[in-house]
Amino acid sequence: MAREPQSAFDRNLTVTSVRRNIARWTTFGLGVVFAMQLGFMQSPTVAEDQTSRNMALVADATASYVSGDTSVAALNDGFDPDRSGDGSHGSYGNWNRTGTQWVEYRWSKPISTNRVDVYWWSDGRGIHPPKACRLLYWDGKELVPVPAASGLAVETDKFNTTSFETIATDRLRLEIDSDDKGNSTGILEWKVWDSGASPDFPPTVHAGVDRVTVLGGKTYLNGTVKTLRGNSDPAVSTMWDKLSGPADVTFGDPAAVGTSAAFSAEGEYVLRLTGQAGSLSASSTLQVRVVPAPPKTHLRHVDVQPYAIHSPLWQQRAKALIVNWIPHCVAKINDPELREGGINNFEEAAKKLNGQPSDRHRGYVFSNAWVHNTMESICLALMIDAQGDPDIETAQKQLRQTLEEWIPKILAAQEPDGYLQTAFTLDERRRWSPRLRGDHEGYVAAYFIEAAISHHLLTGGNDSRLYDGAKELADCWYNNIGPAPKKPWYDGHQALEMALMRLARYVDKIEGVGRGDRHRELAKFLMDCRFNASEDHERDEYDQDHLPVIQQYEAVGHAVRAVYSYTGMADVALETGDTDYESAVLSLWDNIVNKKYYVTGGVGSGETSEGFGPDFSLRNGSYCESCSGCGELFFQHRLNLIQRDAQYADLCEETLYNAILGDIDLEGKNFYYQNPLDERRPRYDWHVCPCCVGNIPRTLLSLPTWMYALGEQSLYVNQFVASEIRVGDVAGTAVRVVQSTDYPWHGDVTMVIEPEKSSRFTVLVRSPHRDVSQLYQATPRADGIENLSVNGQPVDASVQHGYVAIERQWQAGDKIQFSIPMAIQRVKCDERVEANRGRVALRRGPLVYNIESVDQDIDQVLDASAELVAQWRPELLQGVMVITGKFRDGSDLLAIPNYARYNRFDRASSAGAAGNEAGRRRRGGGVRSIVWIRDQAE
Repeated sequence: MAREPQSAFDRNLTVTSVRRNIARWTTFGLGVVFAMQLGFMQSPTVAEDQTSRNMALVADATASYVSGDTSVAALNDGFDPDRSGDGSHGSYGNWNRTGTQWVEYRWSKPISTNRVDVYWWSDGRGIHPPKACRLLYWDGKELVPVPAASGLAVETDKFNTTSFETIATDRLRLEIDSDDKGNSTGILEWKVWDSGASPDFPPTVHAGVDRVTVLGGKTYLNGTVKTLRGNSDPAVSTMWDKLSGPADVTFGDPAAVGTSAAFSAEGEYVLRLTGQAGSLSASSTLQVRVVPAPPKTHLRHVDVQPYAIHSPLWQQRAKALIVNWIPHCVAKINDPELREGGINNFEEAAKKLNGQPSDRHRGYVFSNAWVHNTMESICLALMIDAQGDPDIETAQKQLRQTLEEWIPKILAAQEPDGYLQTAFTLDERRRWSPRLRGDHEGYVAAYFIEAAISHHLLTGGNDSRLYDGAKELADCWYNNIGPAPKKPWYDGHQALEMALMRLARYVDKIEGVGRGDRHRELAKFLMDCRFNASEDHERDEYDQDHLPVIQQYEAVGHAVRAVYSYTGMADVALETGDTDYESAVLSLWDNIVNKKYYVTGGVGSGETSEGFGPDFSLRNGSYCESCSGCGELFFQHRLNLIQRDAQYADLCEETLYNAILGDIDLEGKNFYYQNPLDERRPRYDWHVCPCCVGNIPRTLLSLPTWMYALGEQSLYVNQFVASEIRVGDVAGTAVRVVQSTDYPWHGDVTMVIEPEKSSRFTVLVRSPHRDVSQLYQATPRADGIENLSVNGQPVDASVQHGYVAIERQWQAGDKIQFSIPMAIQRVKCDERVEANRGRVALRRGPLVYNIESVDQDIDQVLDASAELVAQWRPELLQGVMVITGKFRDGSDLLAIPNYARYNRFDRASSAGAAGNEAGRRRRGGGVRSIVWIRDQAE
């Protein structure tokens, strides 16, 4: 029986680590498909006989589901495998789905066919041949079985031929039934043969994805052209040109499909790629938005230092994390029998380094990660003022003791040259081996570095044990990875890039400008190595190594890896001003936010194995992994620093309050790995892949970083939370900010600015804009700030780049006051998102709302004319502002904030996860919680 991991993340580390070295990326053609990325072409060689034409080559392939390490493009790339395990030219698979799945070809005009060949994929690890299959075609009205089918075999290591009576159709579907052993199915190649009566087809041309380009830089064009033509045909020619746009476009080589383009002015451009084969031609276009370069100087990150939270909402959430959740994680990690691996791995590694007998590494190869994340969460938890709360004080005392127990154990597992990852020490794995690229060396190192920085901040620099260890680890990487004679390298899972950039900035701050440069250099080198340092057979979208990072303009693959990668790219742009990086980062942001972004601020629809799906495919049974929410926040935060534009802080707020704040329940005892917008399951206390357990609290407890940023002579206020925070130096003086507000329940905000000495600088206050994403439009509008005053005197509230700027000579005690509109909004989604047609979401301030079956029949239709009213309910869910209204049938509607979803049911029992669901899940009593409410009858 196939060994099936319990989660897609797990599968990546088992199945994928084996499979991707057999090769998962899709090549274009082998002489049949013209992949022009290198800027040259070869004529295909096929027999003169028209019945030898594989019509699949000019079809568009789709599927019911595609796992993240596979692609439908592999179905029709013209490859002839030599065995069912031959993934050297990519594969299509639907792991971890079972039952009936389908793949389908569509043509631009009907073809004539009477034979297909299918080569089934079997990796022996969860992808097995189906037990049965069926072939259907579109008869003009519906999909029906092909007539008189003979074949439909499911044998391995060969093409399975199916013959049938000749049909004419523009759609052909292959339905696949998985076996009864829980395996999924896959295909290496599916050929569709011409019966001799199919028409000629022009080249199939794809110009590429839409993108953004910074003026003064260039965009990289990587089109593709496919054709059926053989040696008797004229050579295929290609040409790029400008279809529209306000100014000149200069192509590197307009006749090469793989080329570049530069623009002489800002604006919207349409570029066209044309392929010509004899008398037949076809074209494809892409859009380029050319924008000004970012400001020459970027904002500075605000480090977390000891601070106080006064917001009741954030106090409750922080207390739940400090008193319950983080101690729960500590107890798990300290458990010597924890199968996922914890502190025991460090203890065993230390034994081995000391020449003592030791056990093998326990759990996943990356299991050190949640230890480091939890350690950073402890450091951040200890920086929060307990304000006399005895529960918090007791928990903090215990957490401080945990730090003192863990730090020497972790450092004892660090090898003499600074390397630290217990799986490699204990199991004697070869460092930086392409064969082990999926083993998370950089991912684990990154979390240690970030924890070390937070510990150094906690101690005010008085305890440098972890900080010194982090520098030794980073130096180990720097001494081994880099331009020749050092090794090229990149990790399957990104994280080290952004950690190194954070370390570089921190070292500069602590030790002097320039002392962190080697860490910057290494971070950029790692980013530049993606694609460029990989073998052809390694490249795929799953790990974002399918193209050089500066040529990536669409968010693809595993969502956590992706947003971590894009954050690292943004860090490179931030530190270097590299226009290619800036263009790629802005393109990726545009693609995510305007085509692949949930109204909750979450990302990753899960259609591609914990990853991004196609544009406008936003299923409500979404994945939205908690770690991808954290990464999305990191990405938006970096863009705010680069662009000095509040729209990125608007999105930070949206993600923070709706995609992350509710990942852990109100009691702080259970969490979500996934965060669908149609939730039918309660949270759980642990997960077979506990990558999120420390990531969530370290992100939530980093509030000062998300709340403020610093300019040369300016303080940027990005979030509104009642608190007392030292933000650092502004215009040569240390500044503390005291916010008083019960936002997000009400919109009144008071801010007291307390510089140590009187100083002239600018305070820029974010003026909230609720509909940054073009996917969503809300009514009524609830943007901006109102009644702005300083020390009681009205102030001009004009907005630039999303901020209201107040420049003055600031004295301690100066008071800024304003109000944020808090109207209840009905949010409608772009009609291209099929899942949300005829539905509406409710939002008030930054909070998206859910309706739950514990309160009402959630399948009813919302009354479009009924008044929606906000009501404070102190007894409900630790105190929340609910939204009340009416359904069309007159029954009452009650909506609660999304972060508070699924907290009301019988908590008395636990249940093991069923099927492929990982984690120990509690019974939920059939509760269902949804964001998108019907507002139209079906």
